[in-house]
This record gives sequence, structure tokens and C-alpha cells, in this order.
Amino acid sequence: MSLNLTLTAQPTATRHQAFVATLAHEFRQPLSVLTSAAAIIETAPCSPAAGLAAGTIQRQTKHLTRMVEDLMDAARWASGKVTLRTRRVDVCEAVREAANDAAPAAAARGQLLVVSTPAQPLWIDADADRLQQALSNLVGNALKYTGAGGKISLEAEPLAFGVRVRVSDTGRGLEPDALRHIFELFSQVRPDEETGLGIGLSVVKEIVELHDGRIEAQSGGAGCGASFIITLPGVRAAGSTTPRS
Repeated sequence: MSLNLTLTAQPTATRHQAFVATLAHEFRQPLSVLTSAAAIIETAPCSPAAGLAAGTIQRQTKHLTRMVEDLMDAARWASGKVTLRTRRVDVCEAVREAANDAAPAAAARGQLLVVSTPAQPLWIDADADRLQQALSNLVGNALKYTGAGGKISLEAEPLAFGVRVRVSDTGRGLEPDALRHIFELFSQVRPDEETGLGIGLSVVKEIVELHDGRIEAQSGGAGCGASFIITLPGVRAAGSTTPRS
């Protein structure tokens, strides 16, 4: 799951400039594809090519929507405007759902997706939607940075004080510098590489910490794969939905 970046400390203004450049690059590509697809539909609305173009528009629109949602999420976390609605959640079920969502993409890429959970539920107090968002982000990164034939593993296990979830892959690995900065907002920014907006992992960290948990990244280096480990506290007491910000 490597970004293979050489990350150095940069002034805030410089990092923001790099982010804007990356944002422009990320939006330019799908917008260009959308423009071309729209032109095909306009010139030959009843042709087979028009049907393919419509599918392209749908996929690229979803891609743009996801980027906008990532930006909005980052703004919410930065302003402290996120509220958790916690309830009793089975982490095993959340892990299996994240794997089921990723299974079609893994199959299309020729990747092996392995899930390991205990037979008994692992209960925590959590916002189910936010927990699913964090897990899906980690699994999505694993798919992205692992090549064909690679393996992505999702594991959940009980701890004396809570629950541990591990998302591992056999992909590109993480360099030591990348490990130190991996959860920082915009840390993945590199205009000349397709590494995304550098928002997703910072949001995952915010979600985990708002649940009173912690997350860490591990890797043996380039080509050695990577693991992201989430540790969450167990249930505190029986109860129903509780807003928490």
C-alpha cells in the first residue's frame, strides 16, 4: 500500500499549494473523460458507443462525487462539526460488510481477499456508518496499492480491553518517511503521482480517535506490504443511541 513518497517537512503554504495543484490534477482527468463521453452521446445518441459513453459518465460522476465528499469530510473534521451517533455494534459484522463491498473490485483485479473473525460477536459502542467508512477507506487503499495476484487481509480479534482490527496487504509497502506522515492531512500530495488527495487516512484517524481508539501503520518498507491496525475500546455499558461530538 505504498505511496513511495519522499516526504519532508514543508511550510503550510507550500503544502496547501501542492494540495491545490493535486486537486486540479485529480479533477481534470475525470472532467476530460466526461466531456468526451458527452460529445459521443451528442453526436451519435443511438450508437453502441453512446451506451458505453453513458456508463463512463456514470463511473466518472461517482468518482467526482467521492472526491467532493472527501473534501467535505475533511472540512467537517477540521471545524469539529462531526457528531457520532453511537450504538452497540458488532465489529465482526462491520469487517465482513467491508469485505463484501470490496469483493467485486478485488476479483476484478485478480486479488485474494481474506477475512478472519471470531465466531462470537465483538461488541463496541460506535457510530456504525463512520466505522464502515473507516474500514472501507483502509480496504480501498489496500486494493489500490496492491497488484494483481496480491492478498488483502481483514482481521478482527478480541483484546482484554477492547477490539483490534487489522487491514493488511502484500502491496507496495511504506517507506519510513511515509509512515511518519501517513495520517497527516494532505500528506500524500504529489502532483506528478496518482496518490489521491491525501485526505482519506486523516479522516480515518479522526474517526478512530473520536471513538476513543487509536490507529497505527506498519510496513517493512518498499515492496513489503503494509498493515493498518485499529484498536477500539469495548462496550462501556448497555445503552441506546447517544450523540457524541
